[in-house]
Amino acid sequence: MSGAEKRYFKLNTGKGVGGKDYLRLFELLSEEGIPDELLRQKAQSAFDPIALDSLSRYLTDQLTDCLIQLKINKDPLFQLYQGIMRVKVLQERSLQTESDKKLLKLRQKASELEQPSIQYIAYRLELDRWNATGFATITDQELVDQQMKARELLKGMNYIQDHYSLFEMMKFRLLQGGQILADSDKKKLNDLMLSELVLMAGKHQNNFTTQKLHLLFQSYFLTTIGDFESAVKTYHSLNKVFEDHLHLLDHPPLDYLAALEGILNSLRRVDKWDDTDYYLGKLMQLDQSDYPEYFRYQVKKTVAINGLSRLLNKGDLAGCLQLINQLDKDVVESYSRLNEEKQWELYFFISVVYYRNGALKKAHRYLSKVLQQHQLQANWLVCKAVRLLDMIIYYEQGDTDYLAYEIRTYTRFFKKENRSLLKVEELVIRLFQAKPAIERKAMPQVQEKKLRRLIAEIQTDKYEWQLLAYFDFRKWVENHI
Repeated sequence: MSGAEKRYFKLNTGKGVGGKDYLRLFELLSEEGIPDELLRQKAQSAFDPIALDSLSRYLTDQLTDCLIQLKINKDPLFQLYQGIMRVKVLQERSLQTESDKKLLKLRQKASELEQPSIQYIAYRLELDRWNATGFATITDQELVDQQMKARELLKGMNYIQDHYSLFEMMKFRLLQGGQILADSDKKKLNDLMLSELVLMAGKHQNNFTTQKLHLLFQSYFLTTIGDFESAVKTYHSLNKVFEDHLHLLDHPPLDYLAALEGILNSLRRVDKWDDTDYYLGKLMQLDQSDYPEYFRYQVKKTVAINGLSRLLNKGDLAGCLQLINQLDKDVVESYSRLNEEKQWELYFFISVVYYRNGALKKAHRYLSKVLQQHQLQANWLVCKAVRLLDMIIYYEQGDTDYLAYEIRTYTRFFKKENRSLLKVEELVIRLFQAKPAIERKAMPQVQEKKLRRLIAEIQTDKYEWQLLAYFDFRKWVENHI
């Protein structure tokens, strides 16, 4: 919770006489920097163990109610849900005139915000009310018209659900089954791509949600198969759709943030750095005071990641250090578990800056921190980048004994479940094995030829550039042979 949310909670729940145990528990949980296990021990010693469970549940309910009230004040969607509850209460009390007025406004607002599920509920409430009063005040045609409108909304919702299902299934297969690392891997997405084409060919409403889902699906698909040029074009179209419908964005606009991240990642992978500043500007515009703190921190982390990446590409190490020094400690460390992949990336690029500046101990400290605080994910390329850079630092520090252990654990972890290593990974590990000590001036000519042949293969393999977008391991190996 942000500081403002904590203050709001205390102001709205601290009224009344007498001590409130759930507020004491809240104060304890609000203490920062305490490990989970120690926090649990403190809670068990401060409160009756028998009552602690019910106390925790009550605190959760109070916090949830408080956060919902805050969302109602700012989020139009929450206001619509509140409107439905008000209509239900008015109908139960037989205040038909008032409920009809609110129902009409609710339908109009839901239509403006393109919320078909709310529109359908509004139609259903009205039909239920007519049914309860014996259809006394309507004609046969009015009843049929209302039923048809409700049916059309359900058809549109079904189409949107089909599109969401395809997008979610694609993400699931990639996250659980691994990234696309070769042309043969694309086969596992062929059926989804065909289904999406069939879905788009059918008759459907061309509204914000359907345009967004189609372009999200296409851009994500093109990114995963390594067609970054096409992905960038699709992302440009997606960004235009978002900009044309700013009034329809969620609060906070998580989809728009994800789209901007995808654009910046694709631009980085095709070396189109000139367009980066424009989208970084769009990203910074999302750091607005009326959005929740957790979202604003995610925006700031994303800006920092892409800012460091851009400066590293330009070779502006002084600018990188200046940016790191300007970063608030909270931006680096707060809400670290909300988007762990982003946290890996932030720590990684900070480490790269220190590595490039020759501050190996500082670079290693940031890598160690993220490795200790977060669990390795076999499907995240940034986890591979972190481990490889970590091994490179061990190598350059001459700690070859520990390096041998790291190589074994790396191959064991990232090769599990029959996954194969990228050629870039094999290249770095082969260098360690062919030239086990950095002080060694040369390596056997046969080994050198094999490494150079592998470098040439990497140069023309689009799938390898997914990992090289984080750090040019290929160039690092070239410098050492």
